[in-house]
Parts: sequence; structure tokens; C-alpha cells
Amino acid sequence: MLATTLATILLTLAPQATESQSKRCAHNESKGEMMCVNRLGHCADLSIDGQKTTALTDEATARRVHAIKHGEDVCWQLAQPVSTKLRAQAGAGGIFPAFLGKIEKLDANVYELGDYDPKVDSRLDQIDGVRMVADGNPNGTWQLTSEHPLKAGEYVVVFRIFGEGNWDKQAVLLTLDPKIAPGTPVK
Repeated sequence: MLATTLATILLTLAPQATESQSKRCAHNESKGEMMCVNRLGHCADLSIDGQKTTALTDEATARRVHAIKHGEDVCWQLAQPVSTKLRAQAGAGGIFPAFLGKIEKLDANVYELGDYDPKVDSRLDQIDGVRMVADGNPNGTWQLTSEHPLKAGEYVVVFRIFGEGNWDKQAVLLTLDPKIAPGTPVK
């Protein structure tokens, strides 16, 4: 009941939550690399703890996530929980793989959805002290590190994927669990 009431309050506070997920997350209709310019992750491949991100298509979930003011178009998700010290691997891919080129860097902004209280917060701020560290070669895997332990719960993590040619990003809805070892796919 409380979750339903909170969801109703959030939906009334956020007009952007009423836009359809398919419209919000559509790639640019141009040809070639211009399909990637809205930088919604359509020109990158991303795996987190061995799970490939998939499009967030469930309208009810998308409305709930976008009702929380965080300023990101969340177009991707993971089906299973991942470690709070997750490992990510990014590469050129999607509808125009040549857009990114060889991967040079991966960054992340982390938003804990459970921290948003519409009575006191005007928007959800990203968690400070979080960064991605390469496990050797930048074209390999990157590990999420944090100055403070991340709690179990639902998050939006915005991965910015920088290549030698351009950059793209994927805002991913996922669940973090400190009991899961980093890099371990949950089955």
C-alpha cells in the first residue's frame, strides 16, 4: 500500500514520467553515425558482472523510475542483481559500432533510488566518491569503487563509454547486492 501511494505521489510530481519509454529511448532517425548522437546507449555494448544490459521496455517500471527526479533517461536494465563492487565491460556495438571506436575510458554516476524522498528532495543527487577503475587494459573490464560502501537496493548507474572516436552512455536500472562477488553472473 505504501509503495502504491509513493508511486502515485511520484507520478504526479514528474511530468516527464508520462512520456512513453519507447519515445524517450528511441535512437535518432538519421542515417549512419547520426543515429547515435542522442547518446542513449544504442551504439555501445555493455556487460555488468557478466550480464549484458537489455532495453528497459516495461512501461510501468519506466514510469516509476522516471518519476524520481534524477535527470537521466533510463533506457537499460539488468535482470539479476549484481555486486556493489561490480565489474563492467564496454565495447563498440549496437546500431552503429564504428561510432565509438576502441574503448579508452569508462565512467559511472550512481544514483540510489531508495534515497529519494519527494517531501524533502527536489531531485536525487548522484553518490559522491564513486569511480570506475580499469583492471589493466582500458579495453578490458572496469571495477566500480566507492569511498563509502554501497547498500543493497535499486540504483540507476549511468555508464559513460568513451572511445577513440566518440562517446555514448547507458543509464541502467539495476539492483546492487553486497553479498554477490564482483564479476560473478547470478543464475
